[in-house]
Amino acid sequence: MTVSKGQYQVQQGGSARAKRRRRQRFFTSALGLFLLAILIFSTFAFAGYLGASIWMDNVLANNGDLDEGGDGKNPSAKKPETILLIGVDQRNPNEPCRSDTIMLVALDPGKQQVDLISIPRDTRVKIPGYGYDKINAAHAYGGKEGPELLMDTINNLLGIKVDKYVKVNFQGFQKIIDILGGVDINVDKRMYYPQENIDLYPGPQHLNGYDALAYVRYRYDPEGDITRVGRQQKFIKALVDQTLQLSTIPKIPQLVSQISKEVDTNLSVKEMLTLALSMKDINGSGSIKTHMLPGEGKYIGEISYYVLDPVKLTHMLTEIPNLR
Repeated sequence: MTVSKGQYQVQQGGSARAKRRRRQRFFTSALGLFLLAILIFSTFAFAGYLGASIWMDNVLANNGDLDEGGDGKNPSAKKPETILLIGVDQRNPNEPCRSDTIMLVALDPGKQQVDLISIPRDTRVKIPGYGYDKINAAHAYGGKEGPELLMDTINNLLGIKVDKYVKVNFQGFQKIIDILGGVDINVDKRMYYPQENIDLYPGPQHLNGYDALAYVRYRYDPEGDITRVGRQQKFIKALVDQTLQLSTIPKIPQLVSQISKEVDTNLSVKEMLTLALSMKDINGSGSIKTHMLPGEGKYIGEISYYVLDPVKLTHMLTEIPNLR
């Protein structure tokens, strides 16, 4: 059969468009996976990169024929999901440590919305088997099962059923921020605490991993951890917006490798992939709503706690229907 020049050009044009569509699907899905990783890592960082690595090797090899709902047989793909994020300063993996940062990420694929709920580390709670203490002690009491005991404590506190977690060490956080090339942030005040190597000046600036870690950890304010929680939420939004760019795509393989070393999670690869693809159309930080458990600082038995306000807490929980 003879093909005319015009027919050949149409075929070539169609082929080029198909290639562009496949390339666009790759970028969109890769950015979706990357966003999930940032949100779950986030802060303190996100384990989706492990799924991204496997996905790129296997799924894309088959023309990328995987939609937001996975294979169509996984009904949980469109259901809300809540994941616990834990940030720890653990230099020796064999030693128990307190959790320095505690957040819940409530994902609602149906609404393309993310609710980020911060839990102050000094929150007074009842830890199963240990009585009343600060919530950051639960991870230490649990030893190797620290994330599980922390989840049990939070579930009892809020009346929810969180059973998935992502934990990252702050040294890993620093490395990953450096791979990303740093983050632009407006530092709100002079931050100086030489005991923890924190030395930042106020004003807009570009933070590398070392200084970014200092920024999110600093808590020597009149309101202590409460002010720090606000900074962490501000940092997350800046990180999400600055990394959702095509310039990030070439860095994904290196990020996959680094995060797989630094992040501990009980999410399976399939779960990470399903969540990532279901949330891939999130529109940057504009889709993220931040919250903090309501309460105030009080001394009980000469120990400083953050004591929750039960009335305000109930009201807040009703405003986050996808927290479960």
